[in-house]
Amino acid sequence: MKRFYNIAFIVIFTILLITAIFKLNMWKIFRIEANAEGSLIVLAVLLTIFRFLIWNFKWQLLISSTGTRVPFFRLLPILMAGVFVSTSTPGANIGGEPLRAYYLAREAKIKKSAAMATIIMDKAGNYFAFLIYSIIAFIILIEYFEAEVTKLLFFILLIITSILLIYVKMRKNNTFMESLLRFIYPLMKIFKFHFETFEDFDSFICSRMRVFIDTLKLMRKKPLNLVLNIVLSFVLWLTSFIKTYLVFLALGINTAFLLVAAIKTVSILAGMFSLIPGGFGVTEGVMVALFTSYGINTKLALAGVVLSRAIYYFFSIGIGYICLLWLKVHGTKN
Repeated sequence: MKRFYNIAFIVIFTILLITAIFKLNMWKIFRIEANAEGSLIVLAVLLTIFRFLIWNFKWQLLISSTGTRVPFFRLLPILMAGVFVSTSTPGANIGGEPLRAYYLAREAKIKKSAAMATIIMDKAGNYFAFLIYSIIAFIILIEYFEAEVTKLLFFILLIITSILLIYVKMRKNNTFMESLLRFIYPLMKIFKFHFETFEDFDSFICSRMRVFIDTLKLMRKKPLNLVLNIVLSFVLWLTSFIKTYLVFLALGINTAFLLVAAIKTVSILAGMFSLIPGGFGVTEGVMVALFTSYGINTKLALAGVVLSRAIYYFFSIGIGYICLLWLKVHGTKN
């Protein structure tokens, strides 16, 4: 049955892709991309590779803060497999984190909760940097766009801020956490996790949380690594913005770097809150709409966005999937 659903998904996706190619006259888009300046495209690809290498190094630093050593190129496939799952699942790119924790725990011979603590710190650095970039992006876009678009951007920012405030309030509410655990407890039987009583389940969760918190405390003993985590998080996002800017330059689209970075930031933000895996289609749609609103030709904007995202998807989905398969084979051999 699972194979049937996979085949059905591939068939439907292929039909939709072919329909989009003919409806949007994508052949013209492909011709525009074929005439792109090759050296800049190669530079954009290299920058994307550099981004994942920096991300892996950043995560390795956090892991080393706990007293655990994992070789760089043993860690890289775990990161890429996690990126693949995150890109393939709805939400704010967090679907692959349990997978990363699982394989890191196996590789480093540590508890999954300890592995997850390093990943949470990694993501926290990324989200902090993205939050700062988002604030700057909204300020920049206010300068570039007319009042109607500005109001829409403020409305989006207000909704996202409200969601974050509600989330923080729920996290601080112990009653909410207990209610959540009581809701989850009966579902454990579905996944074949059996606990005799709710108290046993609560004790199990608390013990894992203690390991998680102890790991965070260990990481705090090396503040330099935590500072580097933040700094490298800013570098990660910056490389992503530069990559998109290089793609636009390669297509002959001369626009301000700050505008490209701001539009990409807001578009990624929209994709994070969509229910579509990896924000696929939402991120691209918002980017094209904003670039077009600025006055860039629709076909040129679409060509730039599609090519930029294609480079990212090649690594996040293509290379990421290969890494996941490698981890599975490697795991069975061990």
